[in-house]
Amino acid sequence: MKQIKKHSIQANAAPHTGKMLKTFYKKKRIYKAALARTLNRAFNTIADYEKNHTIQTALLWEICHALKHNFFIDIGVQLPPNYTVTALADTSKDERIAQLEQEVALLKAKHDSLMEALKG
Repeated sequence: MKQIKKHSIQANAAPHTGKMLKTFYKKKRIYKAALARTLNRAFNTIADYEKNHTIQTALLWEICHALKHNFFIDIGVQLPPNYTVTALADTSKDERIAQLEQEVALLKAKHDSLMEALKG
């Protein structure tokens, strides 16, 4: 089993999710009353989220869906880049690039053979 080093992580080292939400609401002009209706919660409850340093994952998940914004990535980019991730990377672009490179090579070969046929 891998040994896990102990770090002196303090609660204040974590991002303040309430401030993050408040900044997002202001920037995107989100009305808390409308968000409260969407989440089926009281206005005061939504206002309290801005004051809290932390938020439950399930609740942040609901807010992400309601606002169509991924706050988890906003939090994740604040972590050091050398931290590991278990999510699968999107390889569809890489696969498409490889496929197109093969097509280009094939077309070049056909082009060269046609040029040779025209010359001879």
